[in-house]
Amino acid sequence: MRLLNFLKNNLILQNIASSLVAIIPPFLENTIAKYLALKKALYITAHDKTIGNYLEFGVFTGSSFNYAIKANREIEKIFGRNYCEFIGFDSFEGFGQIKDEDIHPVFTNEIFSVNEKKVLKNINKISKGQKVRLVKGFYQNTIKDKTTYDLKINNKSRVIMIDCDLKESTKLALDFVKNSLQVGTIILFDDFLDYKGRIDKGEYGAFEEFKIANPNILFRRAFDYGYRGRVFIVYSV
Repeated sequence: MRLLNFLKNNLILQNIASSLVAIIPPFLENTIAKYLALKKALYITAHDKTIGNYLEFGVFTGSSFNYAIKANREIEKIFGRNYCEFIGFDSFEGFGQIKDEDIHPVFTNEIFSVNEKKVLKNINKISKGQKVRLVKGFYQNTIKDKTTYDLKINNKSRVIMIDCDLKESTKLALDFVKNSLQVGTIILFDDFLDYKGRIDKGEYGAFEEFKIANPNILFRRAFDYGYRGRVFIVYSV
């Protein structure tokens, strides 16, 4: 009660605290939350001995991909070597042709095109000593109507980061990884609440359709993170 009374009588402290929080860039705050979510997913799977690969759809600048490698190295110091291969999928040229149902004011080819050589150089620098594979190209050309086995990804999936933004891209990613899911696989959807929360749009809509088409694969909501992220764990296949 003393602390509450002190704060009530010293509103300047409220003003200082709220001002400091307000000036933190939302992108930075969201990125940090994404890092912590990845660390949590890698820790949970290592703790439960869920053996398999890390797959990321939507590498973009490589920020979360590189972080996952770093975080896994630290987690291996606790639970031992897990022989996780890190596999990323991206065109590095944006989305390509965007369907009408996926039109969004922020998800544009211009915004999501990056300097591929710079990104790959940085990933190669960070990933030394780690088994890494990058699959370059639009999903329509690289993973559509394929499974992980077609790309000689023989191990099951341990952690999957879905940062596809669009419904179509997310559908292709989920269909591609379906055969690699196991009890304990954790899937992170980085843009789950976009499109104003509509259940038929974006990553949310793609996931709902995937669950209906695959009723034998059961998911439990694990936790939320950042501004729009939601995480699920497979508990039955």
